[in-house]
Amino acid sequence: MKRHTILILLIATLWGAIGASASSAERPNIIVILTDDQGYGDLGCFGATDIETPNIDKLCREGMKFTSFYVTNRCSPTRLAFLTGSLPERAGWSKVIYRHSLVGIHPDEVTVAELMKEAGYATGMVGKWHLGEFQKFNPVHHGFDFFYGFLQCGGAGGKDEGIAGLFRNAEFLEKSAGKTHGQYSPRLRQAGIDFIRENKENPFFLYYASPLPHVKWIPNEKFKGSSRQGTYGDVIQEIDWQVGGLMDTLEELGLTENTLVVFASDNGPQLNVEGHGSSGPLREGKWTNFEGGIRSPTIMRWPAVIPAGATNEEITCIMDLLPTFCELAGVEAPGDRVLDGRSLLPYLHGKELPTAIHDTFIVPGSTIRHGDWKLLVKGQTPGGSKSDTVGKTDRVPAAAGSLFHLEEDIGETTDVSRQHPERVAELMKRMEAFEAELKKNTRSIGRITEVPEDVRRKLEKSDKKKK
Repeated sequence: MKRHTILILLIATLWGAIGASASSAERPNIIVILTDDQGYGDLGCFGATDIETPNIDKLCREGMKFTSFYVTNRCSPTRLAFLTGSLPERAGWSKVIYRHSLVGIHPDEVTVAELMKEAGYATGMVGKWHLGEFQKFNPVHHGFDFFYGFLQCGGAGGKDEGIAGLFRNAEFLEKSAGKTHGQYSPRLRQAGIDFIRENKENPFFLYYASPLPHVKWIPNEKFKGSSRQGTYGDVIQEIDWQVGGLMDTLEELGLTENTLVVFASDNGPQLNVEGHGSSGPLREGKWTNFEGGIRSPTIMRWPAVIPAGATNEEITCIMDLLPTFCELAGVEAPGDRVLDGRSLLPYLHGKELPTAIHDTFIVPGSTIRHGDWKLLVKGQTPGGSKSDTVGKTDRVPAAAGSLFHLEEDIGETTDVSRQHPERVAELMKRMEAFEAELKKNTRSIGRITEVPEDVRRKLEKSDKKKK
C-alpha cells in the first residue's frame, strides 16, 4: 500500500512538472514600447498623412487599436503609473522629475518588472527611465535584470551620482550629448534586439522606452529629410525603424505568435514649438488634461490571442498593464495596496463584457471622464500654463466647470454645462468621493536624504540664479 501511494505521488509530481512546463511555454513574451511626447495623430494608423510608419501600422493591422487609452500629461508620472499599476498621485508623485531632483520611485513600490521576475521572466529596460537619476533609483534596483539607457531627463553632466549620461546597468558608460539625439537610436535599438536574442529560450519582459520624439528633435543622419513633416516627422520615422528592428527579430526567432507587443506614448505632443506633432482630432497636447494631452495612440498585438484588425473604444489606461501582465504570467498582483489598473485580458480575447472594465477615468483634482461625459474640474490653459505659451497663442483656454460629450464632440469644442447641470453635479460628486478615497490610500515617493557634494553645489548655484 505504501509503495502504491509513493508511485501515485511520483506520477502526480511528474505530471505537475510537465503541466507547469507547458504553462510556462504558453506564457507570452511581453514587449512594451513607450515613446516620449508623441501625438495621437502622428501614426499612419491614427491618421497621419505626412509621416510614414509602416512597422507600427503593421502592428495595428495585426493587433488591436485602443482609441481611448489614457496616460498622464507628463513624462515621469506616466512611467510611475505604468510600473506600479497605480495613479501617480497614489504612488506619491504627479510632477516631472527634473535634473538634480532628489526624488524617485520608492524602494517599497512593487513594480511590474519585479512581478515579472517573480514569475520567472527575464526583465530588461532600454531607453529613458526618468524616475530618479541617483543609483538607488536605477532600474536594476527595481526589478530589471538589465538596463541600457538614460536615468534622467536630458543634458550632460558629472561622473558619479546624478549623472546625465548613458548607462549599462549601474555602470556609467559616457556623458551624453542629450538623450534625444538620434545618434543613440542604433545603440538603443541594438540593445533591445540583443536582449531578445539572449532570452529567446525563456519568457522575457522588455520595456523599451524610446527617448524620441521629445525635443530637441535631432534625427539620426539616416533619417534626416526622410519625412514630409520636417524634423519632427523624421524622428517619428526613426521610432518606426526602432520598432521594426525589434519586430524583425521576433519574426526571425519564431517568437512573433506568442509575444504581446504594446505600443503607446507617455503623453501628447509638445505644441508650443515650431514643426510640432499632431493630436489628430483631439484638443491640445502635453501639460494639459484635454484629450490631446492624456489620450495615447495605443496598439496591442499578440497573434496567438488578439484578433487582427480589432478596435477597442472602451476606457483603458496605462495602469491596466501591470494587472494584465500579472494575469498572463500567473503571478498575483500586490494585494497590500490599492491599484487603479484592471486586467485587460478579456478585451484582448475579444470578449463582450456586460459592463466595461472602467466606466470612469480621473485625473485627481483636474478632470473626470465618466462614460462619454467629461468635466473639467480645473480650468485648462493651452500648453498647460507654460510661460512660453501664455499670451503667445490663439489657442483658447477652457474654464473650470466646462462639460463635454466626447462621443459627439471628441475635440472638446463645445461646453454644454449649462444644458446639463445635473451631469456636472454628478461628476463633481464622483470626483469628491474618489479624492476622499485617494487621500486614505496614498503612498510616498522615494527621496535622497544625503545629497552628494557635487549635486549640492549645483543646486546652490541654481538657487542663486533664481534669486
